[in-house]
Amino acid sequence: MAKLNRKDEAFRSAVLSGSIWKIIFTVCLPLSLYEVMYHIFNVADTLMASHISSEAVSTVVYLVQLNNFIGAIGGGLSVGGAIVIAHAYGEGDYESVKRNVSTLLSVTTLCALAVIMMIPFSRTILVLTGTPKEFVDSGAAYFSVSMATQAVRFFNLAYIAIERTRGKSKTIFSINLMQTIIKLLLTYYFVYIINGTILHIAVASLISVLSITIYGLFVILKGDDAFSFSLRAISLRKKTLLPLVKMSLPSMIEKMTFAYGKGAVNKMASQFGTEAVGAAGISNNISSLITGWQCGIQDGGSSIEGQIYGSGDRERTIACYRKLQLSSLVIAILGTAIFLFINPYIAHFFALSRGGYNKEFEEMIIEIFRFELMGCLFLSCCYPATAFLLGSGRPKLTLVINFFRSFGFRLPIMWYLTKFSSIGFPSVGIATGLSNALAGILSLLLCEWIVRKLRRKMVA
Repeated sequence: MAKLNRKDEAFRSAVLSGSIWKIIFTVCLPLSLYEVMYHIFNVADTLMASHISSEAVSTVVYLVQLNNFIGAIGGGLSVGGAIVIAHAYGEGDYESVKRNVSTLLSVTTLCALAVIMMIPFSRTILVLTGTPKEFVDSGAAYFSVSMATQAVRFFNLAYIAIERTRGKSKTIFSINLMQTIIKLLLTYYFVYIINGTILHIAVASLISVLSITIYGLFVILKGDDAFSFSLRAISLRKKTLLPLVKMSLPSMIEKMTFAYGKGAVNKMASQFGTEAVGAAGISNNISSLITGWQCGIQDGGSSIEGQIYGSGDRERTIACYRKLQLSSLVIAILGTAIFLFINPYIAHFFALSRGGYNKEFEEMIIEIFRFELMGCLFLSCCYPATAFLLGSGRPKLTLVINFFRSFGFRLPIMWYLTKFSSIGFPSVGIATGLSNALAGILSLLLCEWIVRKLRRKMVA
């Protein structure tokens, strides 16, 4: 019979009846730090790639969206798995918790193996997806190693989702800090000491993510409680797989469409030169140092909301959402003010490479990022909204938000600006900022509609 250990019992009790502010702070702060560390990881990657050359950083930026498209499979599974596990955890059905944990890990492993089998065809994949020839030639080997990295991350994402559900935020932060340190040290050695290429950057990423895999396997396999893995607990029956698929599929599609949308914007941006693609990617990575904090609110909040919703307490679910929304808004205000001030100083570092200082590239970064910041305040609504919608078992609505963000807002705006204006490369920043703002407004309206529905049901 599956059971909880004392720490998991205490965490469940705190989520369902303790101070909401305290549980948000306890769960979300370490996850926000983890997300920021992850994005620092990306910024450092981009910075070191820019040291090689502006062409190298443009290749990395372009190909990362294809990697994200593949990674959406693992990301979607981890999101869906976390929801069904959190609902069972909040309901007190510990047999279902163990069954869902074991099934999630097994399905994730099968998907990872499928991605690994695609690696020999990586160059063909780049050609078939319409990747510009200059990026295919310079980035095929990088993309192959990155595919292997994504496959390994499938397990990592599932493991982190399980730990997040049980409130192990400090553990998540610690292991990701370890990964980031390994990654940065290796990349620094490859790029600055031995004058390596972007292929070396990909190898550093693969080695670093394997560190979490090794730790996660040790934790998952050694336990005997509801959150440990068991071959006997794996279930391929409809009643286990169907909820996992229903919760995961919208998140997969959402992440794939968002990655595809970003890739399409990069392709449009390439008409302004390869440096415009690199500048847009750098701008996006810098803005992630703000949104990383809000991603922690989203990830931690969805686990908290899922448990509360699973317990049947709708009023507490709504109260938690309101507090998550306030937290995200405060972060957006502070982040926007800080980064408006330091934007020129950050851009300067990215304009330095082995070939010398590139003033034009620096100005591109500053201009695109300035426009991208326009949407940050409204975009802050998306993260607590996603936590609320996922936690209450409505992943299809998060798909709607992100579909509109990419295909309803960003791509049409970008297309219009490139076809009917002479704005030039700043179009990338304008399209990103406007689409983010519109997506934030849409998410806020959808959540208020759901809140009203829940309150009407409570009164009835």
